[in-house]
Amino acid sequence: MMTSEILLRLLLASGAACALVLLLRRPLRRLCGAGAAYLLWAAVPASMLAALAPRGGADSTLAVLPLPAPVAAAATQVTQTAASAVRGGWDELLLAAWLAGAMAMALWMAWRQWSFQRGLRAGAWHGGPLLLGVWRARLVLAPTFRRDYDRAERRLVLAHERIHAERGDLLANAACALLQCLAWCNPLIHIAAARFRLDQELSCDETVLRRHGQAGTYAKAMLKTQLAAQGLPLACQWQAVHPLKERIMQLKSSVSPARRLGGKLLAAVLVAGCSLSAMAVHAASAGPRHYNVYLEMDGSRPHLLVKEGEKGGVAIGSGADQWRADFVVLPAGGAIQVKANVSHGGKDLSNFTLEVADNGTGSFKVSDAGKDLIVKMRVSEVH
Repeated sequence: MMTSEILLRLLLASGAACALVLLLRRPLRRLCGAGAAYLLWAAVPASMLAALAPRGGADSTLAVLPLPAPVAAAATQVTQTAASAVRGGWDELLLAAWLAGAMAMALWMAWRQWSFQRGLRAGAWHGGPLLLGVWRARLVLAPTFRRDYDRAERRLVLAHERIHAERGDLLANAACALLQCLAWCNPLIHIAAARFRLDQELSCDETVLRRHGQAGTYAKAMLKTQLAAQGLPLACQWQAVHPLKERIMQLKSSVSPARRLGGKLLAAVLVAGCSLSAMAVHAASAGPRHYNVYLEMDGSRPHLLVKEGEKGGVAIGSGADQWRADFVVLPAGGAIQVKANVSHGGKDLSNFTLEVADNGTGSFKVSDAGKDLIVKMRVSEVH
C-alpha cells in the first residue's frame, strides 16, 4: 500500500472523527454530564486505527477481465512502471514532508516538556498542583501550596489529581500528543486536542464533586490558582489553559446517575459506530485486488495479470495436443487461493485448488493419454 493512501486515510479518519466529536461534545455534556463527553473522544483514535486496519477479502462476485498472456505482460509492465514512478517521486516526497512535520511536532512537544522539568529542578514552579509523567505519575506542588489553600481546598485539589492518576489520564494525554504528531497537518486535530484536555478536566471536576461535594470551596480553589503559560503534553494540570469560567459554570450543573450511565453507553455506541464506519469506508474504497500469475508449462513461461474473482487462462500447443489452464484467483485471509481447471485437446481433466503466500509458489501435475503436464506458478498481489 502506498504512503499517500495511508496518509490520506489517516487524515480523513482523524478529521471526520474530530469534527463529529466537536459537534456532539457540548450537547452530550449538557444532557449526560462531562464524563460522557470525555469518553466520546475515544472515537478519534478508534477511527484512525480502523481506517488503517488491513482490508479483508472480498466476498462479492467481480467482473471478469480475461487477458491474453502478451497483453497481460504489457499491462503489468505499464502498471508497475507507473507505480514505480509514483513511489519514487511524489510518494517519497509526501512521506518525507510528513515525517519532517511529525518530527518537528514531536521535538516541539519534547522541548516544552524538557523546559518545564528543567525549571522544576531550578525551583521555578509557582502554579497549581499537577501530575507529571506517563507511566509513573509524579505530583508536583508549589512551595506555597499549604499557605495558598486551606485544608478543605487542599483536600479537593489533591482529590482532583488523584482521580487523574486513577483513570490513566496521563496515558490518554500521551496518546493525544502522539495523534497530534501523526496528523500534524490536520488543523482539526489540534483544535480537538485543546477541547479534549478541557473535557478531561470537566470530567475530573464532575467526579470530585460527586465524591466530595463542596462546590463553593472547589470554585474558590480554582480562583486562587495562577494560570500557567501553556499546557504540557505529558501532564494533568489543576489549572492551565482550560477556560476557568467554563469550569466554574460546569460546577453548577448536575445530572442524575441514570443520565450519566446512559450518556456513557451512548458515547460507547458512537465510538463503535465511528470505528465501523471508518472500516466500511476503507473496505468500500479499497476496490478489487489484482494479481500477477507467473506460469511455467512444458517449457513455456506465460504471464497473467488477473483481478480477484476473474477467470483467465493460458494455452500451449494446438489441436488435439493443446493444453489449457484456466485460473480464478481469490484472497484467502493472509494467503492467495488459486483455483485451476486443466484441459487437454478440449477435454476437461482436473480441477486443482492451491493456496500460496503472497509471492509464493505452487505446482501440480496432470496426465492424459500417456502425457504429463507439470504446471508451476508464482502468484503476487499488485500493490
